[in-house]
Amino acid sequence: MNKPSQSTIPQEITELLNRLRGKIRRYILLEGTARLLAVIGVIFWASFLVDWTYFQLSHLELPVWFRASFVLISLAVILALAASFLLFRLMKKMRRKALALVLERRFPELNDRLATAIELHETHEPQNALTRAMLERTVHEVAEGSRDLPLEDVFDKRPLRRAFFFAFALTISILTLAIINQPAMARWAKGYLELRSDYWNRETGLIVKVIAQPGDRIKEFHNQTYKHGLGTDLTLLVETVDGKKIPERVQLTYRMQNGRGGGRTVMSRMGEGRFKHTITDLLDGIQVWVSGNDFTNPEPYLVEIVETPVLDQIRLACLYPEYTGLNQTDSETGTRLPDLQTVQGTQISLPVNTEFEMVSTANKPITRFSFETDQFNLQLEQAAEDVTTTAENFLAWKNPEGEIVQQVALTPQLLDQMRGTDGRTFRIPFKLITENQETVASNADPLPQVIPLIADQPIRIYLEDADGLLVTEPIRLSINGIVDQPPKVDTRLTGIGKSITRKATIPIEGMITDDYGIQAARFDFLVDQDKNFRPRPFRKKPSDRPKEFTLQRSNDEIWERFEVLPLDLKVGQKINLTVQAEDADNLSGPHQVHGETYHFEIVTDEELLSILYSKELNLRKRFEQIHKEVSQTRDDLAQRVEQLKQAQTIKNKQKQGQSDPRWSETLTEIQNAVAVSADRSLYGTRKNATETASIVESFYDIREELVNNGVATAQILGRIDDKILKPLTIIHEQDFPSVDQRLGLYRLAMEKNSDPLAEIQSSIELLDAMLVRMKSVLNEMQDLLEFHEAIEMLKNLIEREKELSEETKKFRKNKLLDRLKGLGLE
Repeated sequence: MNKPSQSTIPQEITELLNRLRGKIRRYILLEGTARLLAVIGVIFWASFLVDWTYFQLSHLELPVWFRASFVLISLAVILALAASFLLFRLMKKMRRKALALVLERRFPELNDRLATAIELHETHEPQNALTRAMLERTVHEVAEGSRDLPLEDVFDKRPLRRAFFFAFALTISILTLAIINQPAMARWAKGYLELRSDYWNRETGLIVKVIAQPGDRIKEFHNQTYKHGLGTDLTLLVETVDGKKIPERVQLTYRMQNGRGGGRTVMSRMGEGRFKHTITDLLDGIQVWVSGNDFTNPEPYLVEIVETPVLDQIRLACLYPEYTGLNQTDSETGTRLPDLQTVQGTQISLPVNTEFEMVSTANKPITRFSFETDQFNLQLEQAAEDVTTTAENFLAWKNPEGEIVQQVALTPQLLDQMRGTDGRTFRIPFKLITENQETVASNADPLPQVIPLIADQPIRIYLEDADGLLVTEPIRLSINGIVDQPPKVDTRLTGIGKSITRKATIPIEGMITDDYGIQAARFDFLVDQDKNFRPRPFRKKPSDRPKEFTLQRSNDEIWERFEVLPLDLKVGQKINLTVQAEDADNLSGPHQVHGETYHFEIVTDEELLSILYSKELNLRKRFEQIHKEVSQTRDDLAQRVEQLKQAQTIKNKQKQGQSDPRWSETLTEIQNAVAVSADRSLYGTRKNATETASIVESFYDIREELVNNGVATAQILGRIDDKILKPLTIIHEQDFPSVDQRLGLYRLAMEKNSDPLAEIQSSIELLDAMLVRMKSVLNEMQDLLEFHEAIEMLKNLIEREKELSEETKKFRKNKLLDRLKGLGLE
């Protein structure tokens, strides 16, 4: 059976269902749109309030990632809700039977006829005419009854009204915000639509900078980053942006990059709108935030730690003045080789006039190397690749007041010589001079190949690297100048006195020293009132510029001799004698210096012997005193022997059972006296030995003086040598040491509480033998003195004869004058 066609359904029913379908779609469109607008409004206000709350709490913009994510999620939600509220509902198929049921539920008067009619037409065609007639009648009645149905009553208007209310309220609020608070709406658009990082319009704006040392230089962050020297103090400066509100206080927050912690502090005010804080000894990189009023920097300022530029090594390649001989020589070419000196600490000393190349090596590439003294300023600068400014390389000369009087640019050749290609090595040629040699820039070459450097002046070296870091304190250095000193002449007379004869030979011994070498040495002398020294060469002269030169004629004669006889001086004349030395300094010298000047007077042989007689007389008196003291020591020891024998007798009687109350006291007195005698005898003997050695030396001087003055005879010398010096030497070198040894055993025995009698008796025997020898020497001295007394008497007779001769001449002259007066011839 065929289905009935749709044409059998009345046009009125079809139009009714179509009108209902249209109204339903319009309702869905209106309600869905209103609900979608309400959701959009809620999303807007949610994003606005979240952004506002976050800023009030942190003074920071929401992170870009958060806002971008919020926008994407919101778009996804809006699209999903649009599909749910509109697209899916509008695309849903509305069947006629379902529409009929909707109408019948709302309009009961249809009495299910509309649904029945549609259902019968949608089923198989009926078998009989009665059924078909009834269906047509039902359809006709439904068509007639549905013409005036109010289809709007089918819908529940409350959801639509609620949706429209919320959509309208939210839309109005957003429009009101856009009208009343346009900056807030613009801020929201910048933050969520443009996704800008600084969309909040703050009352306060802060800029972070750094106060760099030295010189309190203000340095800015580049791309929020600043490079700071390891271990140095970091001083942060916060400035208020011009035209912005100045905060009452600024809070600094920092966090270590290595996770070792951080800190938060209130910065110190240092003027209107400026704040600072110092973090001492910074060793790790940090992130920095500053907050003031409504401002907090959203992105942290980053402080990176880098090595501070320093000089790892300073070496001096020195060419000393040639006369010093300090440089080694190349055996093949014969040229002098530079001596490398490493600067340890802040000072180094070099000979004046040394030419040297200062080789400085830094720990990293240096863009500016500045070498400053009170005399000049040398700057070597390497232009950075990202900077368009021209590098300044110059040598500037200063006056004594420190003002620059002349500045010249360095030539490319000098730059290549001074500055290494790696930016770490600098080679600067200098010549060390004294202040008296100072080169004045206006008179000398302002751009010398070798820069004159005044010795002992403080040197300051400044370094700046590619990161813009300067050394906080200049590298200080002082190159001290070793001024070539004149030679040192250390001489002394030997075997000669101030009174000499015409035929005397003056021996002078000693040594001449110089820091770099002795060029020449000689005698210089003056006779009477001479103004200029007259030279006389040594027999043995300095050779090969020795640093030490000993005055000696040969290995046997360790002195130089000055012969007086060639001068043919007369009695009464005076001569001044000294040793002159000269060094090899051919730059600031040569330096000539005299040693001690010795003054001599020419006397007769008799006068000299008289002087020596006086010396011998004093020596004999001293030796007599020594002989007397030795005799007293011997006698004292003899008394101690008697006391010890007395003590032994008492002890023997005590052993035999005898007793006496006084014996104990007597033994104690003897013990104390013997102990004191041991110390006294040993001390006195050593003192006498020292004095005897002095007398021996003095007699040797007298002997040498006799020889050097040419007045010694074989008889005098033999007597002095055999009768005086030889026994005196034996006394000094043999007798006194033997006695000293025995007395030492005597004292040791007393310390051990043993019997010292044997040592005392041995000491007495030695002293007796020494006294005999001393008496013999005294007798010989007496004979020698008698001989000198005879010479002295002869001298006095000669002088008396001269005086009488003068008086006779004067008497005759006066007598002749008186006679002439009597004759009237005056």
